[in-house]
Amino acid sequence: MMNEYVLVLVIGALSIQSLALIYVLIRMIGVTDRALARAQAPEAVGSTPPLTASKPGKAVAPSMPSPAPVCTKPVDVVDQGLMNFIKKEEGFQAKAYWDYKQYSIGYGTKAASSAEVITEAEAEARLTVEIDKAWKLAEQVIPAGSPIGIQQALTDLTYNAGSGWEHASLGEAVKAAKWDTVKADILQYNHAGGVVNAGLTARREAEVSWFDKPL
Repeated sequence: MMNEYVLVLVIGALSIQSLALIYVLIRMIGVTDRALARAQAPEAVGSTPPLTASKPGKAVAPSMPSPAPVCTKPVDVVDQGLMNFIKKEEGFQAKAYWDYKQYSIGYGTKAASSAEVITEAEAEARLTVEIDKAWKLAEQVIPAGSPIGIQQALTDLTYNAGSGWEHASLGEAVKAAKWDTVKADILQYNHAGGVVNAGLTARREAEVSWFDKPL
């Protein structure tokens, strides 16, 4: 009787181990099937794409923009001596550069963008247009019959420093033909970024010298 009882316990133990082994095998098969399914399935929407190694090779330098063709229609040169002076003072810059409060290009005219590149012919065409504008503005303020050197000086001041002087004390002195006061006021336009600039000081001194000795 005792031997039969022991035999039953042994068989029961073996059955439990067999069932556990079968369960483990089933789980392993299930994991394998899921792994195969993931490997064969298409990539999920929104998943991060795999990183691709960059191909070896030389780095390609960014291409520089080509100079813009001559598209500005030039106007007649109002004063060749003044134009020559401005070209010498400004110097030619094919690529746009920062100039205190704006991007300039060519012979100091305003650039269309910070990346603009132009030819020298285009720069000269733009220069004639801007000198003409400055000349006409000064002409409206200067009394008729005034010396040409005064016209040259105020035109260059307008081109270089901008308009606005015609509404300030300088403009009032010009209208009243108070030339000593005009000279003194012109010399005050020598600041860049709020600081006295040696180059602008020299340019203002040149302008007031034209009152007596025109270009």
